[in-house]
Amino acid sequence: VVQDPFCGSGTLLIEAAQKALNIAPGLKRKFAAEQYAFIPKEVWAEERQKAKDAIIKDADFRAYGFDIDPLVLEIAKKNAEKAGVAKYVKFFEADVKKFSPEENTVVITNPPYGERLADRKQIEVLYRDYGKMVASLDKWCAYTLTSVTDFERLFGKRADKKRKLYNGKLECTVFAHLSEPPKKQV
Repeated sequence: VVQDPFCGSGTLLIEAAQKALNIAPGLKRKFAAEQYAFIPKEVWAEERQKAKDAIIKDADFRAYGFDIDPLVLEIAKKNAEKAGVAKYVKFFEADVKKFSPEENTVVITNPPYGERLADRKQIEVLYRDYGKMVASLDKWCAYTLTSVTDFERLFGKRADKKRKLYNGKLECTVFAHLSEPPKKQV
């Protein structure tokens, strides 16, 4: 079970579902390389068919996304349908204060940073509420991508692991909080 309390358009949950179902990235896309004369079209067709045959049809996987914006949730639902994972990914309107993930869940999220939508005070309250919610669980792990440098202080717990990366031009960190290691990597 994977849950995102700030799911927005659903990207993280959709990609988690595609990974769980072994859906190859870009399976439904066309690539410029398909037009290269030195690669026979049959090779592309065979490899695309192999990728389709490798899809897991009935995975024991569930993902739940939550957001306060009903319009963005409609976009998330459409994105899950386009990606072929709507059966596995469900979206709900909810504030993080009311978010209550299942035990043994993986929380993976990219919460607002305050770069576009909120001011610093709102972000601090949001991150504290998120930390309290996750801390109330017995068995969980949370992966949070943010540019907020004092995230750990606001969340209320030091990360077990950290990884710096960029989200566009914005320097961010993935903070991994593991109360119990996940059974499988997502």
